Amino acid sequence: MKQKLPKLEAQSAIRSFLRNREALDRKPKTLQWYKEQLSRFAKLHPIIPTDPENIEDFLASITGSPATKHAYCRTLKTFYHFISQRYHFPNPFNEIGSLRQPKRVMPTLEPNDMYRLLIAVRDRSERAIITLFLDTGARVSEITSLRWKHIFNASILVDGKTGERLIPISEETRQLLLSLPRHISGSPFVFNNQYGEAMSRFSVYRIVSRLLKEIGIENPKMGPHRLRHTFGKDYLVNGGDTRSLQQIMGHANITTTEQYASLNIKDITEKHHKFTPLRAAYAAAQQNMFDADELVKEAEEIIAGKKGEPNGSQY
Repeated sequence: MKQKLPKLEAQSAIRSFLRNREALDRKPKTLQWYKEQLSRFAKLHPIIPTDPENIEDFLASITGSPATKHAYCRTLKTFYHFISQRYHFPNPFNEIGSLRQPKRVMPTLEPNDMYRLLIAVRDRSERAIITLFLDTGARVSEITSLRWKHIFNASILVDGKTGERLIPISEETRQLLLSLPRHISGSPFVFNNQYGEAMSRFSVYRIVSRLLKEIGIENPKMGPHRLRHTFGKDYLVNGGDTRSLQQIMGHANITTTEQYASLNIKDITEKHHKFTPLRAAYAAAQQNMFDADELVKEAEEIIAGKKGEPNGSQY
């Protein structure tokens, strides 16, 4: 007799999952992310499905970039892992496998782009935002939540995905931050809107995107993250190591940091020029061409009677 599978109401399970994530101190942004994606799944499946085909059909219906589909897959995988442990519910992901996510080269800026970006700013506040990105690789939320009391002699204290961490800053960045006017409202935040409230992430995106457009950079929607990627790449290009970069950028996993090593095209190009097999092939080809020229020259001399036998004898 076939065993009857348990039924679990989707909305109830989602509420339980979100309470658990909140209790584990997940960020509000992460909780909202889970809620939006799982709500879409619950509309199609009011009762949590146990059949792998149902999940595969849902993932197949997700439109957009491969990264979007991969994000839904990660959310569902986390959700099913939770309910399988909490309610002893069958986990169909054991039969689905992993979704392939094509690699993409992270967009960055060239040194001349960074210079033009700093020149394009309209005021000191915009210059400080761009400078912070390029000097620290901080996330948008870490910059908007930066407080005056967290600017120290050689570092700033930020609150990111992995919790609080100290990020080293250059003296130029520190002086620029301290030169910013404090808002009349007495706001504790370094970057504020006109109402004296902490500047929103959207405002920073808008500033960076506008500046990138002005200097002719494509895909401005990736603005702030493009600057973060630029810091990570150039840190390694200039001699930094992945372990310290991981601490600076706040990556929970070193494999995330190691992605920036693939952007070190300068080092890769130099090694390519040194070790490419084509170099040896060309050298051999040039040597053969030289030998062939010598043989042709010798044959022409013999035919012209300019070069005899070793003993000087004649036929």
